Amino acid sequence: MKSEHINPFIQGAQTVFSTVCAERPKLGKPKLKKLPYKQDDVAIRLGIVGGLKGDVVYNMKEETAKALASKMMMGFAVETFDDMAKSAVCELTNMISGSTCTLLSGQGFAADITPPSVLTGQFEFAAASSVKDGIVSIPLQFQSGDVVEMDICVEA
Repeated sequence: MKSEHINPFIQGAQTVFSTVCAERPKLGKPKLKKLPYKQDDVAIRLGIVGGLKGDVVYNMKEETAKALASKMMMGFAVETFDDMAKSAVCELTNMISGSTCTLLSGQGFAADITPPSVLTGQFEFAAASSVKDGIVSIPLQFQSGDVVEMDICVEA
């Protein structure tokens, strides 16, 4: 994957988190995850289609998902990760991914997103057989200690 494909995801995430959650997360050290990889708790997966193809997966602990849902609902306390909380976090990832696609389009890469899928519990991610290098994982760290890992796997 090329940095010109990855940087719009970072910029989109920081812009949307700043606007919606009133906090710009600090970037952790990017790492490469080999496929397949296992994940626990909550993941929101969106497909990337068009000139760029692949996936972006937002991985987080359930407590982080509830905190983000609370911010999306104007501070309403979210006690359980129910359908309303899932919808809020999905909308947040939609906004980030949509912003990313706008940035990619400005660079000449046609891209669009599929609707998000919410996964909870323990699961394993794999990617299309054409993906050889693995997934770039970028941790986004909040002042509270919450972390959202943004796992990006796209190809032109």
